[in-house]
Amino acid sequence: MTNGNLYMAIDVGTTKVCTLIAQVSPDGELEIIGTGVEPSRGMKKGLVVEIDEMKQAVVNSVAQASEGIERDLPGACIGVTGAHIISVHTSATLPNLNGDPNKVITRAEMDRVIQLSHPKVNAGQELIHVIPQNYIVDNVGGVRNPVGLKGHQLTVESHAVIGEATSFDNVVRSVENSQLQVKSMVLEPLASAEAVLSAEEKETGVVLVDIGGGTADLAIFIGGAMVHTAVIPVGGFQFTNDLVISLGIPYEEADKAKVAQGHAIPDEVEPDEMVAVKGYDEELPHMVRARDISRILNDRTDELLRLVLMKVKESGLRVMPPAGVTFTGGGANLRGLEELARDMFPGPVRIAQPKDILGLPEELKSPTYSTSIGILLWGIHHPTEQIAYRGINDNGSNGKGRRWLQWLAQFIGAARN
Repeated sequence: MTNGNLYMAIDVGTTKVCTLIAQVSPDGELEIIGTGVEPSRGMKKGLVVEIDEMKQAVVNSVAQASEGIERDLPGACIGVTGAHIISVHTSATLPNLNGDPNKVITRAEMDRVIQLSHPKVNAGQELIHVIPQNYIVDNVGGVRNPVGLKGHQLTVESHAVIGEATSFDNVVRSVENSQLQVKSMVLEPLASAEAVLSAEEKETGVVLVDIGGGTADLAIFIGGAMVHTAVIPVGGFQFTNDLVISLGIPYEEADKAKVAQGHAIPDEVEPDEMVAVKGYDEELPHMVRARDISRILNDRTDELLRLVLMKVKESGLRVMPPAGVTFTGGGANLRGLEELARDMFPGPVRIAQPKDILGLPEELKSPTYSTSIGILLWGIHHPTEQIAYRGINDNGSNGKGRRWLQWLAQFIGAARN
């Protein structure tokens, strides 16, 4: 493909910034033509705390992804998360739709009742999603699409997602300060669902848990729609930091040990297995027991799984949905997580990696990149869901940003060589 429409997704995460650029041909074929992954700087638990450092990580990631692409970059779809995000259920009704018994419900009337279901938000808050869950035409519920049906009254039940406007704006600014335009935003677990869940799972009922670097994002789907969301302030950073504190080793060494030797079930680790780690003094490595590493990770995993159970109960569900629990995100790579979850949760449990897409590098075919790929898919599948932000650097054209990023890509390439 050489002349398809371009789409760009930027996953501004706590541990990484991942940029994906894709091309969709006129016949609908999707191909990823650019990828860039840069260590994240300036973000904690889904919140930007150092905007200049975050901007630089975005710049580097986009430069890697756009290297060799001789076209203007499109506006980006970005993901958002954070403990500040809340979800509420809303409903609205359009009474007395018409006096003509032969007139049917129109698309305009469906859009109108959705608009009426938008909740009021407080000063400093931003509404990012209103997702219709169920329509009721007169007294008939369970309607997926009321357009074309006859009725005198139309009601919609919706799920709304709200967060702090300043938190969203800081993520947007970290992108738009890089001479790029933000086209749309999506809640990260909603994006991850695009990448890892099937339509049947969403219809039957499933809990998705995306364990990222700073948070674990939870979303519950029933009847094909998202019915509940929650953000748990526990992610991969907390797992690694537990090792830092307990073992007295630098963060980088702790993270390496977690990835290479980490296990959520201590009994699965040989009692005499030892791991060499470097201390702060950079002298000879000292040895720690692999089972000690596992015990520390087991405590944090147990806490996270119990918090998931608590959030599911808070959603109002009395039992787990039939399709069970699906884990994804970088934290889902921890060995033993699936087995430990099976002991705690009734029903199916699985670790999910993103759907395979043409052009996706092999190293990105991992649960670590589910959100990144999901953000891309969301931007492609929901092209009309644009946000009000027009960008502090928006001059009506991405040409300036295009030329600047081309220069930056050449500079980075020369530096590497």
